[in-house]
Amino acid sequence: MQWDDIYLAGLGVYLPDPVAAADAVARGEYDADEAEANGITSVLVEPERSGPEMAVAAGRDALTHSGVQVGDVRVVFHSSLWYQGVDMWPAASYVARYTVGDRVVAFDLQQQCNAALGALDLAASRLVFEGGGAALLTTGDRFCLPGVDRWRTERGLPYGDGGTAAVLSTEGGFARLLSTATVSDNGLEQVLRGPRFHDAAQPGPLDISTRIAHHFEHHGGMRASTVRLADAVRASIGEALAEAKTETADLAGVVIPAAGRAKLDWQLSQLVGVEEHQTTWPFARTHGHLGAGDQFAGLRHLVVSGVVGPGDRVLIVGGGAGLTCTCAVVEILSGLPAATEQVWPA
Repeated sequence: MQWDDIYLAGLGVYLPDPVAAADAVARGEYDADEAEANGITSVLVEPERSGPEMAVAAGRDALTHSGVQVGDVRVVFHSSLWYQGVDMWPAASYVARYTVGDRVVAFDLQQQCNAALGALDLAASRLVFEGGGAALLTTGDRFCLPGVDRWRTERGLPYGDGGTAAVLSTEGGFARLLSTATVSDNGLEQVLRGPRFHDAAQPGPLDISTRIAHHFEHHGGMRASTVRLADAVRASIGEALAEAKTETADLAGVVIPAAGRAKLDWQLSQLVGVEEHQTTWPFARTHGHLGAGDQFAGLRHLVVSGVVGPGDRVLIVGGGAGLTCTCAVVEILSGLPAATEQVWPA
């Protein structure tokens, strides 16, 4: 989809302190061979705050640096990958309540690691349909035991905690949204399903790697699924670039999902077609995989650190089990706005 007059007005984060991978290896929490293969030097670890609480902090940060007033926000999309602190509870309503108030429509999105970019696509459509306004998009996850072992739950993908947020507006911003493209292959949902359904959440840490191995064993091996995944990602990237009238050579930066080096090398060479230094890998390797938050945090890093500036175009790549892949192209217009005062809901 090609967009006109849709802007990124603000980006915000809540990022806790990092824990070094070497320390996790020394404590026996992280396999030494995995650590060497992944190249992840640290991940962010939040000792107390829940995912929704971190999302509220990130949402307020994004609004403060957006120039958009709380009262102008028409919809909130909250995305998460893992448990939000309470069973059968609408986390999005909590996030909306403490960022923009009680009367703003709020939705939880659960499309795994692609949820935040999926929210970007959906929010742009909603703002166009409603004739303008602003949307707040948030993510928040805390990966901890007993449910998730951040170092071992999924091979090649250490998890980091944090909240991220973006403000989308029709009234201007620091970046212009040029295009989005979402491609799905629902046949790949079974990659993470495992051999059976259950009546309740299973005790002990998730073991994603075993589920994936089961799928490969019973459904044509690794190659069959990998080819389908690659086709979807390439299609999404190609469509987003074409709609933005942008070539790969025109890109000043690429925001990629966080992953260990083995997955990274495959992503860059087979899917995206760019060099490592053009991507958010230096950021990702010190933060870990932030669930659905890699993209907003990664783009903010590129802007705040000066890697990209006015006139530059950036490709943002998302992907989540299911499979859905959403990609976006943005044009940077300026740095992030200076902080402004906001009146937060009580």
